[in-house]
Amino acid sequence: MQGPGDRPALKAGCFLFLFSLCGCAAAQLDVIRVGPAFVPRRESEVEVFSSRSETRRQWGGIGIIHGKHIPASSEKMMESQRRKARAAAAKLGADGVIIVFDAVSPGPDLGTYHEPEVYLSALAIKYAATASTPIAK
Repeated sequence: MQGPGDRPALKAGCFLFLFSLCGCAAAQLDVIRVGPAFVPRRESEVEVFSSRSETRRQWGGIGIIHGKHIPASSEKMMESQRRKARAAAAKLGADGVIIVFDAVSPGPDLGTYHEPEVYLSALAIKYAATASTPIAK
């Protein structure tokens, strides 16, 4: 006889719900504004660079964006984080974003195999010539 707490379908549903929340949290980015607030812009207006040397004009950093650790072999997850970083930069009012993936240093578990991981590290930038645009209120 099943008691009120013994409902396999309910337990499975709760598990799936909690599991889906964990999956969403893993894809989130940490964003730190390091400059003044600018008016947000469309994502399509934010240029994406993979190094500082690719930028063509003087700029200043207005935001730091970091992603969670993800498997280095997962291009799908890396692309998802790139898109989210561009969206986050657009919300900051950035003209561009410099995105790199850095390797995660292995921990102290010597002799234990761990799949290589990376994390997104990005810098939202504002061009010096456009930094005098209206500041968001």
